[in-house]
Amino acid sequence: MRIVTITGKISYVIGGYALLLVLNVFVFQQLVNPTFDVMIVAVLNIAFVVIGVRTFRGIEENREDPRAWWRATAKPAAGFWIGAGLAVAAAISLLGALASDPEDSFVPAVACLVYAAAAIYYLHSSYRLRTLDLAP
Repeated sequence: MRIVTITGKISYVIGGYALLLVLNVFVFQQLVNPTFDVMIVAVLNIAFVVIGVRTFRGIEENREDPRAWWRATAKPAAGFWIGAGLAVAAAISLLGALASDPEDSFVPAVACLVYAAAAIYYLHSSYRLRTLDLAP
């Protein structure tokens, strides 16, 4: 299954994050301590991004073959925008971790690492896509 429409992509993002929020509030926070909760949510966020990257396709992209492992978006601009947004989220989380008491800094520190890893992935993908576009 490939998601190619804007409506489908927006539905995936909003629905996926709503599901993660509901699971976190009503299941994970009730069953496990905050350390395990943040780790579970971090892993689920990474899985959410990986599934989205593997199923989303651009209009002119090949829908049959799998994408290269490094490719996150159909066009470089999309990855630069998403990567920049994730980098800002990582910076905000880093500031939250640094401003917190040491015993309260674990959650924003994990969020910073997850956002930073996703930002690097999207920015690297867009850089490679842009260099492919410039190749003769």
